[in-house]
Amino acid sequence: MASVTAPPRPRLVTAPFVIVTAATLAFFVFVGIAVSVMPRFIENELGGDGLAIGVNLAVFSLAAIAARPIIALIGDRFGRRTLMIGGSLLAAAAVAATAFVSSIATLLPLRAISGVGEAALFVGAATLIADLSPADRRAEGASYFSLAVFGGLGFGPVLGEIVLGDGRYEAVFLVAALACVLAALIALAAPNRVAGVAVAAPEEARRGFHRAAVLPGLVLACGVGSFAAFSAFLPTHAEDLGMPVSGPFVVYSVLCLLIRLLGARLPERMGLGVAVTRALAALAIGLLLLTFLDQPAGVYLGTIVLSIGTALLYPSLMAFAVNSASAIDRTRVLATFTMFFEVGTVAGGLFLGPLARLFGDQGAFAGGAVMAVIGLFVLRWLLLPAARAQQAMPVPATVAAPDYAGGMAVGE
Repeated sequence: MASVTAPPRPRLVTAPFVIVTAATLAFFVFVGIAVSVMPRFIENELGGDGLAIGVNLAVFSLAAIAARPIIALIGDRFGRRTLMIGGSLLAAAAVAATAFVSSIATLLPLRAISGVGEAALFVGAATLIADLSPADRRAEGASYFSLAVFGGLGFGPVLGEIVLGDGRYEAVFLVAALACVLAALIALAAPNRVAGVAVAAPEEARRGFHRAAVLPGLVLACGVGSFAAFSAFLPTHAEDLGMPVSGPFVVYSVLCLLIRLLGARLPERMGLGVAVTRALAALAIGLLLLTFLDQPAGVYLGTIVLSIGTALLYPSLMAFAVNSASAIDRTRVLATFTMFFEVGTVAGGLFLGPLARLFGDQGAFAGGAVMAVIGLFVLRWLLLPAARAQQAMPVPATVAAPDYAGGMAVGE
């Protein structure tokens, strides 16, 4: 009996995939600089406190949320590359202008513009990555793509620290703007559309948010809100402990890079539901370690555990969202899903800012752990039952149906 050779797996990492990822890496250098420098700029230069830092997060994210429907419409009508270039240049202009602000009131509108730019860049890039990824390798594709995010978030704080020195904030914002411009230049080589991937008609695109992304997005929002406790309040906490601010961010980014690179297939192998459960549990435990271990070793230990959770969260939830809708709705699904990054940041800013004012940075860390636990509740009681119900629906014989509990099953 002749042996049957399994067909080769469809290629994932192509030249367009690399170009989109490289542009995103350059952009997230800007984001990494802002994450590490902006809280200190608000506190040291503008006279703000923990509440002002939280409001800064909320304004950035609310603007990105409000812009999401029009971003999806632009992406379907004018293409994904248009979003990437336009978003990068918009953020570049806003962060360059930040060098001239002298009050929180003048900073916040610029942060709102940066939020819109970040949303446009990320929706365009994430949609292209989903378009370019084979159907049964989307979580893997998202893992590789997210190397750009964590690479930027790791290198950005280090670069920001070097440029900042003893308080050269204007130079920091100029370098951040140049990173955005570099992202736009790289994006010029990205495809505007992927052959064979349909886009929504204008009347479909105008429908705005896509419900298939809502439950995965709500879980993502809880995880992002949890992570906001780390990103927003670790810089001032590290300064209080007399340790380098960039150190934990470098550890975080290196670990996330390694997990996403070496374990890119883990979410689909262990099952998307299991991967998200472990991710949220690690986020909660890591933040509790930051809460109760008030010393540099505790900061690094909490960062290590939290990094494991963050590395698993986004690829798994992105696959949940994309696998639940047709290709023609992909831009709208991903615009809705990635909107929950901002929803989580807003919720985190509004919830964690007052906690930081009342109980200090460690109060914010504890609040972040609570948000991760809420995410576990939404996952177990809402998202997984809905995903299993959808999986039980008949699928064509050649279509891969995602097994949310234990890997990838093929419809028979």
